[in-house]
Amino acid sequence: MPEPRPLRNAPITEAIIDFRVKAAAGIRAEKFAELKSLLAHQFPKMEQQRGFEAYFEMIKGQGQLPAVLDVGLRGFFFKDSQEKTIAQFRVDGFTLNRLQPYTSWEELFPQTIELWRLYCNTAKPEIVTRLAVRYINRIGLPEASVPFETYLRAAPAVPPELPQAVSSFVTRITLHDPETDIAAHVSQVLEANIRGQQPAIILDIDAFRETQSNIDDPVIERALAQLRTFKNKIFFNYLTEDALRKFE
Repeated sequence: MPEPRPLRNAPITEAIIDFRVKAAAGIRAEKFAELKSLLAHQFPKMEQQRGFEAYFEMIKGQGQLPAVLDVGLRGFFFKDSQEKTIAQFRVDGFTLNRLQPYTSWEELFPQTIELWRLYCNTAKPEIVTRLAVRYINRIGLPEASVPFETYLRAAPAVPPELPQAVSSFVTRITLHDPETDIAAHVSQVLEANIRGQQPAIILDIDAFRETQSNIDDPVIERALAQLRTFKNKIFFNYLTEDALRKFE
């Protein structure tokens, strides 16, 4: 089993820390616009986040036609000047996204907790219903054909009687740790050569915990730390040592 350790060039394309809540009665997304001046030094760019629903509409003589319904304002995106760190303030929760280049958990986590407290002071949600730590990784493949087992310990298997050339695949499982009562969706996707980029395997690990916690309960920070540990355990057990050495 590969040994977990810091990777100098970790293949993280996006890190996400997510809080889902039961909203306070009467809270409206417009409330978060009041944070614009307070967050301007850190997140100078603010954008609306709107919800949309797709449906089919029956029109006489034309049959079913696709349509999109704007269901209204859900919240706001607050972005840093390079649009690499994005704070989402929504009626149903708070999310911090960090895009490539990733820095470190030690930098991202305190920033997340600080913004989460600001979210709570603004929205005053009743309880937290779900916590998640999600990391999306991109493992580049050489142009030459290399067996997926070189990089993946849980590579998709093709019966030996069939051609072994695979042009795409998607796998997804959900793991559950009964000791900590946390779970993770783990997806592996073969990304074909896109716009001249080398082909790659996307390893998407979404560790989460359902909960019914008060917004100031210390269990929230402990749970997020557990989710990060579980996510790391999955990452290092899904990749081979050959793959991991590429990122040291």
